[in-house]
Amino acid sequence: MSEEKEPLVEVPMWDLPVRLFHWSFVAAFAICWISGQSGDMYLHYVSGMVLAGLVIFRVLWGLVGSPTARFAHFLRWPNAAIAYLREHLLHRLPSHSHGHNAAGGLMVAALVALVALQTLSGMTSTDDVLFDGPLYGRLPDWLDRPLEKYHSLLGNVLLALALLHILVIVLYRVLKRENLVRAMILGRARLPRSVARMAEQGGQTKSAPVWRALVCAAIAAAVPTAIHVTLMS
Repeated sequence: MSEEKEPLVEVPMWDLPVRLFHWSFVAAFAICWISGQSGDMYLHYVSGMVLAGLVIFRVLWGLVGSPTARFAHFLRWPNAAIAYLREHLLHRLPSHSHGHNAAGGLMVAALVALVALQTLSGMTSTDDVLFDGPLYGRLPDWLDRPLEKYHSLLGNVLLALALLHILVIVLYRVLKRENLVRAMILGRARLPRSVARMAEQGGQTKSAPVWRALVCAAIAAAVPTAIHVTLMS
């Protein structure tokens, strides 16, 4: 029996910390971009620092979190991502990946890395009127000036990647009948029984202990707070 004809079963895929990170990231990025366009620098700064904390959390959770959250589970070389896109993206058959596929994993890594760079560049920026970032004037000129100069450009690049991410989700829903949003809300995916069995046997459906998430969240909140208190006071 082919995979496409197998009965679909519910299988755990995304743990609660990953889902909370994902939707918090969406909200914080939207607020940060809109406030930057409207000139509300206070809200822009606060939402940017929230994004910095979220990036720190995702990096930590990518190292010690649940199996599907770990970078070792989904990061692949670019040639693997290209091969995946050629084989699956525009085909109508469902891909049925448990966790991020090769292309999706690189998208996650790119978004996290660029947001980290963007928040750093925001900390070095000034509007020359009312707002100076906590790192403004504190870094060497060779590093400070490029970061400040490309802050707006990086924001537009991130927006383009976010829109591309949404487009891919829509394509999966329309062409492949895969509801990726549902899985990120409920934490469970509908996959062929053989795929679900392989994930379970490989330990990929397990969740990391809650205390690890709490420790990661505490560190992620403490670092931006310490930067703000130390450098903005």
